[in-house]
Amino acid sequence: MNTNLNPVQATVSSFSSMTNRLKASFPVRRLSFDFQHSERYWFDGNVYYTHFMNAMSAIFPQGELMLIEALRNIRSSINDPILQAEISAFIGQEAMHAKEHMAFNRYAEAQQIDLDSLQKEVKVLYQWMQKLLPPMHIMAIGCAIEHITATLGAELLRRDDWNHRLHGAVGELWLWHAVEENEHKAVFFDAYVACNGTYLSRVFYMTMAGSALAFLIANNMQRLLRADKALSVKGIAKFIKDFTGKGGLLTWQTIQAFIDYYKPSFHPFNHDTKDLEKTWHQRLKLSTIN
Repeated sequence: MNTNLNPVQATVSSFSSMTNRLKASFPVRRLSFDFQHSERYWFDGNVYYTHFMNAMSAIFPQGELMLIEALRNIRSSINDPILQAEISAFIGQEAMHAKEHMAFNRYAEAQQIDLDSLQKEVKVLYQWMQKLLPPMHIMAIGCAIEHITATLGAELLRRDDWNHRLHGAVGELWLWHAVEENEHKAVFFDAYVACNGTYLSRVFYMTMAGSALAFLIANNMQRLLRADKALSVKGIAKFIKDFTGKGGLLTWQTIQAFIDYYKPSFHPFNHDTKDLEKTWHQRLKLSTIN
């Protein structure tokens, strides 16, 4: 993992003079991952686990850019300078996530793993959403996506019986991404509340976004498995059992965190991951300096 980078696209480094003076509670790390020697099946040598994560990587770049655009559309309505600083840092982190997942997706394409077609389809879907839905509805969707990714990311970080199976640079990409999703997990929610986002819209779009995301991931995964001639009923059944059964990543703690989102009193910081983040700052040698 190389941290000595030239400046990346303007999205990553364009902070206002106000937020340059006021620091966010988390930094923007400009990282670059070298995927050239990555295993084809980098998740424990398992084609099902690998394509489950690849299916998400096809969704992430456009999703990150949609979240960035949503915040830019409403941030002029926010007067709190501290929240403005957090928004700028959020945009920086999400832009880096999009950049590095795009880099991995290009590498996967070179290995005849067709993430490009999936990525283009997601882009069209997000473009339609942005045309059809008002900005605050997109914000409600963003709150849901941020909670889902932070919750799943935290579970991956907690579970050494799972995270040690992530190999090489691709594994580092996912673990870094999981850390930062938890660092900035409250920003979108706080911006939504600051713009008078409603409880009903928030919980409605959690149900809709959660269902849509599950469908997209499942559809992408089966297409990748089919292309690899690895799709089978037996294989899918084993994957579901491994993921949701005893010792799986989808634990009761994870499900409870999703249910908690429906409480009127919910806030992302109700699920404290600060100690977990600190552990992974050390394990991944991530800077904590703004």
